[in-house]
Amino acid sequence: MNKYISVNISNKDCKGIYLFADTNLKIITSDKEAKSLISGAEFKMQLQIRADGQRGKKIFTFKTKDKTFLKALEYIASKRDELRTTLKEQGTLIEVKKKNTDDEVFLKKETFIDRVEHFMNTKAISLRDSTIQNYSTALYNHSKPLHNKSINDITLDDVQRIINNLVGKRADATIVLYARTLGAFLKNQKANISKEWDGLSLPEVNNKVDYTLNLEDTKRIIKAMRGYSGTMIDDKVFYTFEEIRNIFIFLLTGRRINEVLNLKYTDINFETSIFKIPATTAKGKKELIFNIDGYLMEAIESQARLSNINLTQLLPNKRLFKYTKETPRVHFQNLLQALGLPRLRLHDIRHMLASTLVQNKVPIADISVMLGHSSIAITESRYASKSKDQATRATDAFYNIIENE
Repeated sequence: MNKYISVNISNKDCKGIYLFADTNLKIITSDKEAKSLISGAEFKMQLQIRADGQRGKKIFTFKTKDKTFLKALEYIASKRDELRTTLKEQGTLIEVKKKNTDDEVFLKKETFIDRVEHFMNTKAISLRDSTIQNYSTALYNHSKPLHNKSINDITLDDVQRIINNLVGKRADATIVLYARTLGAFLKNQKANISKEWDGLSLPEVNNKVDYTLNLEDTKRIIKAMRGYSGTMIDDKVFYTFEEIRNIFIFLLTGRRINEVLNLKYTDINFETSIFKIPATTAKGKKELIFNIDGYLMEAIESQARLSNINLTQLLPNKRLFKYTKETPRVHFQNLLQALGLPRLRLHDIRHMLASTLVQNKVPIADISVMLGHSSIAITESRYASKSKDQATRATDAFYNIIENE
């Protein structure tokens, strides 16, 4: 998928500069890497800046025959001060369209897709990658029938037709997420339809997931994840998919897959043996801190070795893992299939951990902190009293209290 990739080349002024490319790389560290990603007659780069609390970005397009990557990099860096001044004075780097004398007439001519472009340009810096992806899919792909309409000409019937067309083609949860994302966008744009949004008919979705596998199957899954793709050779274990195995180790601590894949070396403190999930990545928008156990330390050291990172030196502001969610998802399904177990989502690993701990009398408060829930009530609502064994324990305890009186 084409996206803007951060540029960080030693001895070059790269602050806030990104290259538009189709790659899984999270960061570009050399001119050679950049050149390998540039194809066609032109290439795009982006500069993101901040000034007086304002954020803005400017996209530059270069002809491949006229500009080398490094020359383009130098040119963009030279424009930073000028653009920062513009941002201070105007509050935006986006060229303001010339309005008609009557603002209402102007706004009526402005289409849904015009608003989308402006919204994505101004919000892309502050939003998380996953949120940007949700908005992009909802507004660009699913909302195509709305693109040429004026924002205030969109009716509930227009949106309902899109919803009805998605039913049967997309999962119910996906449809509800689309409606929520589109609704948030329209509310942000102060569209008239926002006042009627509660009248939209959506599929019923039950987000609660019960983990039903028994303890023996759970142990098999955990053992397989810890040793995934391992082969013993001369009393030493070698892993065919070592990075996937390292990702699995982090998932077994209750972390969400997005939290794991966005983890950076700078989020690790070896002196105190902790790692943090920054507020920008954590679902609850609050920083989370966790201890590093033996399994995690082994995984971190393994990942550093794979990436040629020296953990005794200054740690780079670089992600531990290079994969997107799809790759570990496929490997997890292969693992379950090899064990003869039913399909589970990567997120179900959290349910597996929580349900097993609850059934073995681990305090809800401890489980809540492990999962990074913002409130113990969330953990209780999802995992308390999930099995008949828990109900039986409660009943037996009640009888014991009564009989001992």
